[in-house]
Amino acid sequence: MKPEVAGWQLDIFGGEATPVLVVPPRPDPLPDPQYWSVAIRESMVDALITLARDSRRGDRMPESLMDCATMLSERLRNVKLDVDDYRATLGWIMGYWDGALPYEHVCSVNGIDPETLQAVIFDTPLLARDLDELRRLCFGSLL
Repeated sequence: MKPEVAGWQLDIFGGEATPVLVVPPRPDPLPDPQYWSVAIRESMVDALITLARDSRRGDRMPESLMDCATMLSERLRNVKLDVDDYRATLGWIMGYWDGALPYEHVCSVNGIDPETLQAVIFDTPLLARDLDELRRLCFGSLL
C-alpha cells in the first residue's frame, strides 16, 4: 500500500514544492464471514465463547452478564442507550433469542442463577414496561 502522488503543493513564499499524497484505503481486516477460512472461524468462535464466559477482573462474574447489569442500571438512571442493544439484551436475558451463546448457558457455566436478572426485570416497573413493549414488537398482540 504505497501512497500515490496526486499533485504538488507549491509554496508561494519560495519553499519547496511538496507532494499531495493519496493513501489507498486499508482493506477490511475481517471480510464477510462467508469468506473466512475454517481456522479463522474456529478462532472467532473460541474468542466469542471466552468473551461471553470469562471475567476481566478474575471473579466468577462473566463480562457478558456484567455488561447486561450495567445496561439495566443505565436504563434505570435514564442514561442514553442504544435502543437496539438494549432490546437485544432484554430479549437475550429473557430467552427470546439465544444470540451466540444462550443466557442460561453463560449463567450455568459460572454457577450463577439465571433468574436473578430476570427477577430484577420483572420486579422493576420501568424494565417490566420495556419488556412488555419488546414482547409486543417481537411477538405481536391479539388485541
